[in-house]
Amino acid sequence: MNSNNNKHVLHLTIDGKQYEWHSQYITGAEVKKLGNIPVECELFLAIKKPWEDELIKDEIQVDLARPGLEHFFHKKKHEDLVSIFIKKKEYKVKPGKYTANEIKNIGGVPLAYELEQLINGKLTPLDDNAVIEIKGCEEFFAHPREGKSS
Repeated sequence: MNSNNNKHVLHLTIDGKQYEWHSQYITGAEVKKLGNIPVECELFLAIKKPWEDELIKDEIQVDLARPGLEHFFHKKKHEDLVSIFIKKKEYKVKPGKYTANEIKNIGGVPLAYELEQLINGKLTPLDDNAVIEIKGCEEFFAHPREGKSS
């Protein structure tokens, strides 16, 4: 499929800088390459208000021949944050693995305290070095350790 489109130059902007493209369609990956955007960043096509800007994944093709100039911009990908609850207070964190001590730090719990996680309706004591997989909505409680020196 070698349609000789090289006569037609289409203009687009990437992060405010103007570029030229020589075919009707451009993929998200091609925009990132053209604009020197790191692959781990998210690419968006600016859309006039009141509509929301459109997330353009690497494999998505954008038609540059539509009326008007296509404006692309990127944002660092922010992993969606999830809620965890420490002593009934909500904290927003990235999903992933955390030690019990890291969870104490997030909640401002003294490291000398014991941390417990509510699992299936039951409080389960956690070792300070225990690794907890945070997926969201986990509940933790803390209290001074009982009768043991640490």
